[in-house]
Amino acid sequence: MTTTDPHIPTFPDEDPSTYPPIQPGGSLILAWQVRNKPVLLVGGGNVAATRLVHLLNADALITLICPPSGLHPETAYRLKTHPITYIPRTFEPQDLSTTYSLVLTAIDDPIASTEIYTLCKGMNIPVNVADVPPECDFYFGSVHRDGPLQIMVSTGGNGPKLAAMIRRKVADSLPKETAGAVVKVGELRRKLRVLAPGKGDGAKRMEWMSRVCEVWGFEELAGLTEGEMEVLLEGYEGGIVRGVGEVRLLVSVREGEREDDALEGV
Repeated sequence: MTTTDPHIPTFPDEDPSTYPPIQPGGSLILAWQVRNKPVLLVGGGNVAATRLVHLLNADALITLICPPSGLHPETAYRLKTHPITYIPRTFEPQDLSTTYSLVLTAIDDPIASTEIYTLCKGMNIPVNVADVPPECDFYFGSVHRDGPLQIMVSTGGNGPKLAAMIRRKVADSLPKETAGAVVKVGELRRKLRVLAPGKGDGAKRMEWMSRVCEVWGFEELAGLTEGEMEVLLEGYEGGIVRGVGEVRLLVSVREGEREDDALEGV
């Protein structure tokens, strides 16, 4: 579909083939921040235990509703070892009197699940009903976690087992230094924001950091020292990204100069 709306400018030299193709039917993959936000989980079985892992990893404020007889051993363990608000009974409509950021259900009761879904929709609360894609505002994917690194594989609800298999293949293909590189890049990025804190510097910061990640390999990034970060950051204002060899040479020279100065002061 194209439009001839006169308010939309025409670019004579544009080449539409350079733009990524649109593939309708997908999900909007997001890293949803629920840290310190209230989340309701209805159910305590095996699926609920899996949901709990995701929510606890995300530092959510969790309320779990389930009769004691429905608790999976892992769910019971999480309740004993983590600050989860536990309501030991079945769900009741008044439970939604609390404002939740999202609601998850994992119960073997389709009628009750649909009731919760309908209540949440009426209150504009995002909801996920386990194993019922039409009653889900969002899906859970198969997640690989290594420190700050999180990779999610989603099949849009079509094949959870297949998603897990794909996730394992992706994880196995990653260099072992990947998580360490992520940590060091985060440190460098925070130092850069201190060096150039202005909102107008955002595009320049992103472009410079992108070039650093292209010039430096995973192993080199994972091994970044404070001295190497200092030398790297010196090139930011001029838009310079020094290579590994040059940075390490400068660090070595400066360390030698400091040692000489220390000896002269003896």
